[in-house]
Amino acid sequence: MGKLVLPKMNIKNKKQNNGFTLVELMVATFIFTAIMLASMGALLITMDSARKARGLRTAMDNINFTMESMTRSIRMGTNYVCVEGGGEVPGTGYLDPKDCEAGTLLSFVPQKADPKDPERISYKWDVDNHTLQRCESSDCVEIVAPEVSIDKLNFFVRGSSLSDEVQANVYVIIKGQVIIKGVATSFAIQTMASQRNF
Repeated sequence: MGKLVLPKMNIKNKKQNNGFTLVELMVATFIFTAIMLASMGALLITMDSARKARGLRTAMDNINFTMESMTRSIRMGTNYVCVEGGGEVPGTGYLDPKDCEAGTLLSFVPQKADPKDPERISYKWDVDNHTLQRCESSDCVEIVAPEVSIDKLNFFVRGSSLSDEVQANVYVIIKGQVIIKGVATSFAIQTMASQRNF
């Protein structure tokens, strides 16, 4: 009878077919975990930056809308009274128009006012609270977002007198900061409103 011949086992082949060692698995897991943690950190930082940018954009849109709304009202108004250094909000009635340089309160008669006893609209800078207010009679409301801190608001009125032969105009400057999550971003906006009811 014939002899059965078994193939010889090669030790090198046996070692290659065994799989991964515990140390290799631990190193691979550590590298994977480190990469995932770095990726998650970058993702969270990006999401936080996007949230801050969205908050800043919303606050700046609020400021731009406020300025546009205020300018539209001023354009259609008459009988401008500008007060330098604060002062009381005028109530109703026609007052003597007054030009000013760097006033902090502007009052005027709106377009659809009662001719007998017109109620005035006023815009004023609330220095203590760093905000902008719109007043009708003596009722004042803030018209900017709480994140907006107004450091300077000035009205420059020219040509408001009835005897002036020039078209009345109001130049408005607003400077301040938008504070989002403790980070302050400065802004400065200016515009000119020319009276349409000339």
